[in-house]
Amino acid sequence: MTQRFLWLVLVFWAGTGAAIRAQSLGGPGDLSLVQSWPQEPDGWSYPVAVSIPSVAVPAQGFPVGILLHGNGGNGPSMFSLGNDLLTDHILVAPTGYLNSWNLCGENSEAPDIAMLTELVGQLSGFDNVDASHIRLIGFSNGAGLVNQAFIELDDLGIDALVAFVSQMNEPQYHEGEFHRPSGTTDAPQPYCGYNEVAVPVLGRRYLSICNDNDPVIPYGGGPAVGNVFLPAEVAIHQVAVQQGHVGPPVTGVSDDAAEVTVFSYLDGDVVLVRGGAGHGTSEAQLEWATEFLALDAPEDPPVTDCPGDLDLDGLVSVGDLLMLLGEFGCTVDCGPPDINGDGLVGVSDVLAMLNVFGTPCLAVPEVPEVMEAATYAVDVESGIVYAEGLSHDTLNSATATAMPLLLDAYVPENAGPNRPAMVLIHGGGFFGGSRTALSMVNLAQYFASRGWVVFSIDYRLASDMGTVPQAWVDSLSGLSVELGLLNQSLAIYPAHRDAKAALRWVVSHAEDYEINTDYLTVGGGSAGAITSIGVGVTESEDFTEELTVDEDPTLLTTHLGVDFEVQTILDFWGSRISVSILEGSYGVERFDPSDPPLCIFHGTEDPTVLYFNALVLQATYENTGVPYVLHTLEGAGHGPWGANIDGVGLPALAFNFMVAQQALTVQ
Repeated sequence: MTQRFLWLVLVFWAGTGAAIRAQSLGGPGDLSLVQSWPQEPDGWSYPVAVSIPSVAVPAQGFPVGILLHGNGGNGPSMFSLGNDLLTDHILVAPTGYLNSWNLCGENSEAPDIAMLTELVGQLSGFDNVDASHIRLIGFSNGAGLVNQAFIELDDLGIDALVAFVSQMNEPQYHEGEFHRPSGTTDAPQPYCGYNEVAVPVLGRRYLSICNDNDPVIPYGGGPAVGNVFLPAEVAIHQVAVQQGHVGPPVTGVSDDAAEVTVFSYLDGDVVLVRGGAGHGTSEAQLEWATEFLALDAPEDPPVTDCPGDLDLDGLVSVGDLLMLLGEFGCTVDCGPPDINGDGLVGVSDVLAMLNVFGTPCLAVPEVPEVMEAATYAVDVESGIVYAEGLSHDTLNSATATAMPLLLDAYVPENAGPNRPAMVLIHGGGFFGGSRTALSMVNLAQYFASRGWVVFSIDYRLASDMGTVPQAWVDSLSGLSVELGLLNQSLAIYPAHRDAKAALRWVVSHAEDYEINTDYLTVGGGSAGAITSIGVGVTESEDFTEELTVDEDPTLLTTHLGVDFEVQTILDFWGSRISVSILEGSYGVERFDPSDPPLCIFHGTEDPTVLYFNALVLQATYENTGVPYVLHTLEGAGHGPWGANIDGVGLPALAFNFMVAQQALTVQ
């Protein structure tokens, strides 16, 4: 019976191999970069050179370096620089129209950003490409295009950019904002036609290599090569501020031996290296770029109690079998599909898998450990920009500015890796409050000193006039409510949008803070509790996809594409109102058995958020069957942070709830 099933599987595999194996990038013939514009109305194909490492393809694919030549150069001329900087990368080097890139006064008017967008999209579809590590490296005129790509390209797989000997120019950054052209570029136009505000994506690493004796691009800024440049140190500060730096420009640190000065922001994620190599690069600058682009070694895969669970979903099933068949015949660095370890993925490995087919094979995760008593000193990182949000003059007015959204991180010192995480959201009725409110600081210190990494966030308030989807506005417009309550209800949407952005930021920075994202809690008081419930029980698209990037370009700063899953919710005198408005606005239902467990604290004499709201939440959770606990605070009003039940304070009760629901280890 087993042999017959194996035969059927192999026939299936042989007939559908094209579906199992995606196409690998083999050379320039696999790429097609055709664009048309007034200079070439019938279309023009960018020549492109490709170099692929001769070593075995890593499990995640090769990272990619896109190399952009200087004015008068060509793609292949960049391979020497690419090979110096990048180890075991696929190198892709297009050649620009008229051997140039379209920046302000250049002869080329080609749509080079559209070409790069198409190139990145095509590269991401090859199975030997690591689409999460695509890096852009440009020299001189090509560096100018790298700078424009930093501004315009929103593909989250572009993780690092290096600009050699050309900093940002004034068309790209002026009047306090980054810009892109809305149409054709032309030097006589103001700022060459770069007249449309653009918001670069957050979370990218950016390195600028400039020289204070450059005879072509002036380090101190000014006119050159048909353009006007920012001072290099001003340009790097603006990039750093956009990426999250708060404060004035940093002071450069001199390395006299290497003859460079380094201006480093955001823990080395945004850097200017100033040298004296003219319109070229020194050995020290190349070493800086090489280290900047180096990738960490891949982490070892989680250990399971049987080798057949290739996709680590806890069960040996069809998905694992297809993964094994996709590597059938492999003889070099085959990894987990080589189940018997003989150096070949063959029939014996298929038989070994079929022998345990259908067997549960759960990974054994390491459970985070927390401390019952305050144990760790707490390091506080203040004023971190986690995203941006629009602030309008009036409700959804055309005039709006992008405002930074901040959080503070409370990190337990010397607690080691594998930390649970908590996001705290302050109250204030959506009209006031702050991440530095004493109640939030006290909670953050309490839990961080016991082993959690805690993030206390700000979000847009009613006075900030955040963007509100029209369906949300329409659902409230027919209600007979006073203006204050209407403004409060409108403010709920941007507050929730921002809180979800903060959660995505936390997950995207999990490695930086050694967080285990399988143990994530969100909690807050009053409006913060409402928001915690709202972001905890809704779907990933809620409070995000109701607006397009055209309606709210700051969405590109919110780590779109990053998923999070809340494991427990702490509700200090909140309600389900935000979920109810969402359900009424879009005709959806959001409370269901997959929701996180909920810990409710509510005073029976609360005059602001009536105790009745706690009973409604209790009934909702009774209906879905999700675990919850209701701590009724007899005789308490609104905000009784110092209350206790049978001598146990609210933080300790919340501690017990999280430990029980997440099965945390306690010392």
